[in-house]
Amino acid sequence: MMSDAQKQLAPRFSMKDVTVHERSRLFKKHFALDEYIVSYKKFDGSETPKLVREIFERDQDAVAILPYDAKTDEVVLIEQFRPGAMKDPISPWLIEIVAGLIDFGEHEIDAAMRELNEEAHFKVTPDELKYITAVYPSPGGISERVSVYFANVDATHIDNHGGLEKENEDIRIFKVPAEAAFEACKSGRICNCAALVGLLNLQLAHQEIRQEFLNKRLTKEQH
Repeated sequence: MMSDAQKQLAPRFSMKDVTVHERSRLFKKHFALDEYIVSYKKFDGSETPKLVREIFERDQDAVAILPYDAKTDEVVLIEQFRPGAMKDPISPWLIEIVAGLIDFGEHEIDAAMRELNEEAHFKVTPDELKYITAVYPSPGGISERVSVYFANVDATHIDNHGGLEKENEDIRIFKVPAEAAFEACKSGRICNCAALVGLLNLQLAHQEIRQEFLNKRLTKEQH
């Protein structure tokens, strides 16, 4: 039997309660902008009129990965320039976790492994990735869905620069104690959505995740 809280959290509607009357592409370059004419069921049982909504489309979903060294209790973070953050009061160079788009036809696990190698130079296997959750960073106007993972890594020796030159990526790679990263989330120094999701989920189950990753590394070393 569902608890009262579970009943409150259960979805009231689904996509069958939405009518897409028309969809048209207004713009397409690296990103795209689509115009939807939609109506949907309201909580009072009636239906909205036809509404025009513009949606920012990537046409691809994304992955984000937080590399975590359980042995030293450190996280590996990256820093790079973000044009969407040019109004930030501190800096448009944001502290983030590894992230990138899933290529067409690519499995998100493969995308996570590829992005880890491209941006932070970690080569991991699927069993070294732990799924956290998936989030919609700004669903009021952006369709992108980001799947977030932990990566069980050895961060003893890391490079200080990553990214693909052909994509004009200029990425600083660095590591800090997990507790310092948690504090940076609290202070607002870390304000990137995927980074917050990864780091705060690590904080929520810090010792459990650390022990799980330590056990996996020990098992791997013994074999």
